[in-house]
Amino acid sequence: MHSLSMALKNLKNNFSFYALYLLSVSFVITIFFAFTSFSMNAVMLEKISNDGRVETMCNTISVFLMAFVVFYMSYSNRFFLRRRTKELGIYALLGYRKSTILSLLITENLLTCSGAFIAGILLGGFFHKGIVFGITKLLDLAVNHSEIPFFNPNAVMKAACFISAVVIVLALSNSRFLFRTSLMDLVRYEKSAEKRMKFHAVPSVIGFLAVISGYCLALDILRGAESLWLTIGFYPVGMLTSALILSGTVLFIASFLPFAVQAGKKNKRKFYTETKIITAPGFIYRIHSNSRTLIMLTLLSAATLTVSSVMALSLYYPIAAVSRMAPSEIECRIENESEITAFKQIINEYSPGDDVTFLQTDIYKVTSTAGQLPVEYSIGTSKGDADNEKILRDAGFECIPFSNYTALLEAQGRTKALEQLATLNNNECILIKYQPDSDNDETGNVYPLLIGSQEIPVTVTAVTLDNPISFANSVGTLIVSDDLYHMITEQAVPAAKVLSINGKSIEDNKALFQALSEYLSGSPYLQGNSHKVHEIFSLSSSTFLLIGFLVVLFFIATGSILYFNNVSAITDSKSDYDILRKMGYTDRKIKKIIRKQTAAFFIIPFLFGLADCIFATLVYKSALMQNILKNSLVLYTPTMAAIMLTFIIYLAYYRMTVHTCCKAVLTK
Repeated sequence: MHSLSMALKNLKNNFSFYALYLLSVSFVITIFFAFTSFSMNAVMLEKISNDGRVETMCNTISVFLMAFVVFYMSYSNRFFLRRRTKELGIYALLGYRKSTILSLLITENLLTCSGAFIAGILLGGFFHKGIVFGITKLLDLAVNHSEIPFFNPNAVMKAACFISAVVIVLALSNSRFLFRTSLMDLVRYEKSAEKRMKFHAVPSVIGFLAVISGYCLALDILRGAESLWLTIGFYPVGMLTSALILSGTVLFIASFLPFAVQAGKKNKRKFYTETKIITAPGFIYRIHSNSRTLIMLTLLSAATLTVSSVMALSLYYPIAAVSRMAPSEIECRIENESEITAFKQIINEYSPGDDVTFLQTDIYKVTSTAGQLPVEYSIGTSKGDADNEKILRDAGFECIPFSNYTALLEAQGRTKALEQLATLNNNECILIKYQPDSDNDETGNVYPLLIGSQEIPVTVTAVTLDNPISFANSVGTLIVSDDLYHMITEQAVPAAKVLSINGKSIEDNKALFQALSEYLSGSPYLQGNSHKVHEIFSLSSSTFLLIGFLVVLFFIATGSILYFNNVSAITDSKSDYDILRKMGYTDRKIKKIIRKQTAAFFIIPFLFGLADCIFATLVYKSALMQNILKNSLVLYTPTMAAIMLTFIIYLAYYRMTVHTCCKAVLTK
């Protein structure tokens, strides 16, 4: 009971100090419990996982999640133990046994973790319900919410057992520390918690060059086929790039930054100012004593920014690419004209409206005798049926008339593409590219087309990514003049007849698309813009949701560690700030010094993490994502949004840290 009363008194007297710790641990447990509840939600898993993929991913991420919770709580425990070593030493001097001190620490941990556990379970229940509600609305799932309990007993039991295990591990760690530390070391431990790292010019230069080399290797991927990433191999170059950036970051932070600040002290005019003469030596000392923590924070920031930006880009890019994969709201192949009447009846049944347009395009396959042909001439597969997509399509250009092309673009609402078009002459054509290729522009190329017994050369006047027909129905699309198309029709039979259906009234109509799919017996040639978007959301939402749990934990851990580390350093130097006040420094000047000292330790991890994020995202986008859209800054909008969100979260933690530090230092 004595330990309990002391623990309660300590928590009460130092509530402001423990408040953020309690809050951050509560958030960690909230995320863990929400994830555990979701992974045990049989109703949702049955709806979103048909092949066990989500269950496997849940099990994999659960391991990372538990490891992350252990790491974060261990770091927090070590931080607070460091802050209290002097107090614990005084207890020992007063005659308290180490077993009694250990009992006090265990009791405080139990109280703190119990409070965080209760708050985490309550918040996690609401968070889990919110996730379920969001997924059901996003994917339009038919779910009986009454079947999903607010508190899953199995999830509560798993979370309770795991947190209990963590508390036991923390208790063993604390006991090992207490019984291996002498009384004198315990009193002085706060000032020597981290081994100081020396800095020299040579490792400083090596670190700087390693980081620059790593970033140059990342940029090399922009060279395309000549890039080392393709000539040597993606994984070897990727491992080398990661090793260079990782080792360079360690040396840069541990040696180059303090070396640069130390060298800056030689400029006496800039160094001897009322703020810099205080902040520069303080920065060097903190780099010496906290370099490992700063390196860890930098790597955490890089991981947070990279994972969040890559996740956002991976979700956004396929949706943006739907405009090329399925440009029309509904598109399918037809065998005869009577099928159009059947389609109209189905559409009138499920979505009656007078804005629906039906455009039939007859595609003619034409071969060419040119020695060098574009890749679109032969790439692609002949689907045949949905289960066989390995048979290569017959090589050749798939020709459609210019009038059909403009009519399709207009029906699809692509006014910008229409504005850039110029009328074609008989010997001219427009080549539809499958993906952008800046190294090989076919504009001006002449391709002789075999039409019957004639060989008619056509000149490519423009290449474009504005394909009017989905890639499922046409890949090597060539837009020719109406007169030349009429000549082709007289000499051949259509390779395919494609019906494109557009209109606002049929957008996002799942029942209509399903009815058409049943009528066509699940034809792989049936495509739809809204259906494709919904399909991407359905396949990707669970994956990104699960990864999102880890991203939130990264945010909490990085921000909290930055907060604790800065508050600890500033409050440890409270006596120094008292001396400054006696020397005549105003509270305003001291606040400015605190802001600058704190800002340095927020800016370094963020800027390094930002640089790593930019280059990692560039490599990911160039090497691991199929490039069928033009390279423009618009495509990186989700990455910019993820970076901005991270900046806002860092800024919130920074303001909170500065407020706490100023309050601790300036309070009399």
